[in-house]
Amino acid sequence: MLLHSSEEREFSFLKAMFSAFSSTPDPLDYHMIWHQRAVLEAVGVIKSNDLHVLDMGFVSQLLSLGKCHWAIYVVLHLPFREDCQFLHVNLIREILFQYCEIWSSDESQQQFIEDLGISSEWIHEALAIYYNYNGDLPKALEHFLQCANWQKAHTIFVTSVAHSLFLQAKHSEIWRIATSMEDHKSEIENWELGGGIYISYYLMRNSLQGDTNAMTQLDSLQSKNAACQEFVSQLNASLAVRDRKLPVDARLVYSKMGGEICDLLLSAVGEGASRDEQFSCFDTAFSAPVPEDVRSGHLQDAVYLFTSFLSEIATKFQKI
Repeated sequence: MLLHSSEEREFSFLKAMFSAFSSTPDPLDYHMIWHQRAVLEAVGVIKSNDLHVLDMGFVSQLLSLGKCHWAIYVVLHLPFREDCQFLHVNLIREILFQYCEIWSSDESQQQFIEDLGISSEWIHEALAIYYNYNGDLPKALEHFLQCANWQKAHTIFVTSVAHSLFLQAKHSEIWRIATSMEDHKSEIENWELGGGIYISYYLMRNSLQGDTNAMTQLDSLQSKNAACQEFVSQLNASLAVRDRKLPVDARLVYSKMGGEICDLLLSAVGEGASRDEQFSCFDTAFSAPVPEDVRSGHLQDAVYLFTSFLSEIATKFQKI
């Protein structure tokens, strides 16, 4: 009645109306008065810029009820303030992060939040941090990739996920994740000593196995040995840089990759290869981070090769 009879648009004399007690006996129930205020603003009767206590009270009420999606809806209707220009952004991100367990477990809430136009990067970032905190690193990795946090995704991939997938022989999954980060390797520290190792391994393996679809064709033994030397150096440099940050399983995978590549290299040594080329291939195998029993096997083969070489020389001298 006061609003209808007043010609002024100021509503300071009506502030008492915008309290929870005006519509409900519960001092923490803001739902009715918030809707009343919204209707009055919508029809142009009032214009409020100093009722954030009402807004935040309703947001808190909705969050306490687990209605995160409606809390974000209310935040989006907060009036813009020059003195706090990023109020909406900060509040929405805080709700997404703090109440991630609630809204992420309710498909309808998550869909509603997406339909509100909330940035998908914010949603994925909140999910990534939530899963990372709870130790579900594969899911955390996927969401870090979705929110374009390439450095964090790379760290989780190298230290926690890649070696597990490798030991389960899920090579296509490793390739998918690694190649998705490769386009952004300029933003990733030590890419060549992390995710780049797995890409190098698969390319090298395919080339040494004679795959016609391989991106790099290695024809001569010399080119194969040079490529293997580069890969082994990459493995050793990664182990030196990361030191104890790599778990035992990751070191095991490095050993398996190095051993397989060296085996393929040595199997490519034919009778037509010169002694220097053969010994150079063994040098590459000796420098790989492989178990001692594997290295001993390579050493025995090298000794046998050297002994055969000495026998040939001795036979030549006898003929002379």
